[in-house]
Amino acid sequence: MPSEVFAEDLEALLEGLEGVAAARVVATDAGEIDRIYVTASAEGDEGKIRQVVAAALMSQYSLAVDGWRIRVARMRQERPGRPRWYMQRVEEIITVSETRVTVELRSDEGTVAALVGRARGLSDPVSRLRTAAQATLDALKSMFEAEDRRVTVESIAAVALAAGKAMVVALSVAGTSASDRYVGSALVEGSEAEAVIAGTLDAVSKRGSPLQRRGWMMRDRREELEAMEAHYRRLREPQRQMPRPARPPGEEAAPERGTAADAVEEPWPAPAPSVEARPAETRTVEPEVEAPPSDNGWADDGGALQQIRPERQGGAEVAQPMNRFTPKSSMEDDFFRHLVTTGIPVHIRCRDGYEILGGVLKDFGTYSLLVETDGGRELVFKHGIITIRPMSARSVQG
Repeated sequence: MPSEVFAEDLEALLEGLEGVAAARVVATDAGEIDRIYVTASAEGDEGKIRQVVAAALMSQYSLAVDGWRIRVARMRQERPGRPRWYMQRVEEIITVSETRVTVELRSDEGTVAALVGRARGLSDPVSRLRTAAQATLDALKSMFEAEDRRVTVESIAAVALAAGKAMVVALSVAGTSASDRYVGSALVEGSEAEAVIAGTLDAVSKRGSPLQRRGWMMRDRREELEAMEAHYRRLREPQRQMPRPARPPGEEAAPERGTAADAVEEPWPAPAPSVEARPAETRTVEPEVEAPPSDNGWADDGGALQQIRPERQGGAEVAQPMNRFTPKSSMEDDFFRHLVTTGIPVHIRCRDGYEILGGVLKDFGTYSLLVETDGGRELVFKHGIITIRPMSARSVQG
């Protein structure tokens, strides 16, 4: 055993240990070990690494080092790379009533087997593109289940370019703690369905990278509904009369207007003693006429809606306030009312890909619809609906 040991020898010993990537030894002026800094891999336990370092120094150089002098820094564990998927084969079968799409994907890694996904939808052009995107997500279903995520197609849009057209696909990726949105695009080189599949794969490849949220952020749908409800609640509240300012001490309270049955002769306040007194002037205060009760069902407090008359001749009277809550039928209410009364089956398509075929609308409200299907009744919120299409041959008239 050598009588003199250098820091370089200790560092070379520690770097040869399993789980240790690098080591640095810091000594005092007297030559004693002050600190030992060790960079370890992510798999090793910090306590065990201290024990291994202390045991190696004791067995090799008979150096007893306290555990608190050994500082361990663990390297970040590298995430395994995700394979990138490409479209290999697309099979689209279109009939009079539905569309069936089969998508086969291949990976850039030869060891990974190909994935096959299938989906069915309606035969209209919009549903055909959505079915192609859902078939692509069905092929990648096992990968999303391993990550404990649920992916849905939020929207598909076509963008006209100077020479050609591109398809833009937006996906909603929901996890256990949060949800994100990813957008992919692809040029239309063959069919639009193939471009939608390529755009879906482009959006899927962007998952895992955090979204850069700078500036304003879109609020959650629930926050928007709560803010809207609070806004209408404030509008429906009766108007409050503003409090009158407090009078200085010693000043007599003037009689309230509108309390006398006839006109009252009220003298103007007397001038200050230092100013030459002038003959007192009089003014006529007419009693105010209370406005008739509002026919909108909301009570008004404190006479805030009383008629205001001018005090001087030549002024114009203020018009009576208009009824702000006059019920008015909208095109949407007429559409829903016709569906409820006639019982026409409807096709409801939602933003998250959920569809209701052959449902009957039983009732509707401000924010939701009550739909009856073969499986029972469902409550569907309006903010999650994209389209409502009657399935009857008759045209729906408002």
